Amino acid sequence: MTPVGRMWEYRLKIKKKIPFIMGLVIGAVLLCALDKAYCQGNTWAGSSLQQMVNSARWKFGLLRVNAAFNLLNAGYDSDIYYGYLDEPFPDFTLAASVPVQVLVPLSKKIVVDLFDNPQYVFYLDTKNERAWNNTFRGRAHIALENFYIQAGGGLSNVRRRLSPELDVNFRQKTNRLDGLLLWQVSQQTSLALIYGGADYDYGDGEFGGTNIAERLNRKENFFDLVVYLQPSPRARFFLDGQYGAYAFPEETAADRDARSYGVFGGLEFIPREGELVPAARVQGSVSLGYIRFDMKDPQFVDGSGLAGTVNLSAELLRRTTARAFYSRGFHFSIYSGASYYIATAYGGGITRLLSRHTSVSYELLLGHGSYPEDEAGGGISQGLYYRHITHSAGLTLMLTRNLTITFLGTLRRIAFDHTGQARNRNFFGFNLVYGYPPVGISAPIRGMDR
Repeated sequence: MTPVGRMWEYRLKIKKKIPFIMGLVIGAVLLCALDKAYCQGNTWAGSSLQQMVNSARWKFGLLRVNAAFNLLNAGYDSDIYYGYLDEPFPDFTLAASVPVQVLVPLSKKIVVDLFDNPQYVFYLDTKNERAWNNTFRGRAHIALENFYIQAGGGLSNVRRRLSPELDVNFRQKTNRLDGLLLWQVSQQTSLALIYGGADYDYGDGEFGGTNIAERLNRKENFFDLVVYLQPSPRARFFLDGQYGAYAFPEETAADRDARSYGVFGGLEFIPREGELVPAARVQGSVSLGYIRFDMKDPQFVDGSGLAGTVNLSAELLRRTTARAFYSRGFHFSIYSGASYYIATAYGGGITRLLSRHTSVSYELLLGHGSYPEDEAGGGISQGLYYRHITHSAGLTLMLTRNLTITFLGTLRRIAFDHTGQARNRNFFGFNLVYGYPPVGISAPIRGMDR
């Protein structure tokens, strides 16, 4: 089937599932619309929702719309398979997309939020890598006096790079459901109950004789209970207890079923009132904690340890901003000798503003993956399995208020400990963003956001 045929086949499947998601959204709206006693909500999430609606670029009656055209990673790639095949495959590539967000404020306290992002990924010579992608999301936001409620879901059918373990494109279909209930106990304290569920399907993808679907098709469910403390208008602390359940439908992977238990803490730096993008000297968030990965099959080793993410930036000088990044977490492996692996990445960068419309930046990212050993001593040996290092540099030009172009270069090297091989991958090209991209709210942060 041609790429265009696959796109229309997928859009027909989406149309069949959209009524279910919209039923959840409309049901949540109707439940709260029955109560006329409340006015504009007084929760911090509700205030952020109001800012999102007010900042929408276009207004058509009841509708609020944001839309943009993105041309990303347009340029020359020295190896589109990132060193995972025996020989490099250079090619010219680009990804074009049109993300659209439609907000429907039914009242001061109820907003329906719809998002769709069709995308086409083009390769000049490697025709089998060309792909149509689509991501759809629908949510209802309900801001009551001391409560904030969010309910909805999403569908995506995207050919994307699988994971840090195998950085090669595969088709991934994902169905999501999510829900949130936040209670503003006082001006400084709030509690939230969060649910997130996802169903992952990898179709008929294969790599090196391994059927990806048999190894990775699964259902995930997460429940979080979070306490927030906001001692100042610029920072919000949190403590999160999380439970996760993972179920693999394929018989060959049923022994991979697992549970996870986590406790996380951290803080988030908050935009000033009226800002959707922080303008403070310090921006970003910290979410770190302890997680236990409990495999149901006793032949597999349980895992535990540090997990979470750090993503911070700080203004060092008047025109210079530094960034720091850290991430560590558990991921399911495609290899039969291991149930999961631990991926760690860390790095930093710096941006220098040359003028009001021009900036230059540099970023260094390092990472590695490590694997457990099964009870019988088999499987993949403990220790590092792969390492990578990436240098990135960019020149960003704001040509107009709503047109930005970034010229970028990336130098990447990955080494595999089990083979001793090392491969280089370089990319030179540009990103272009025109219009007004969709925006989100300052939603409750949780420990391991999937």
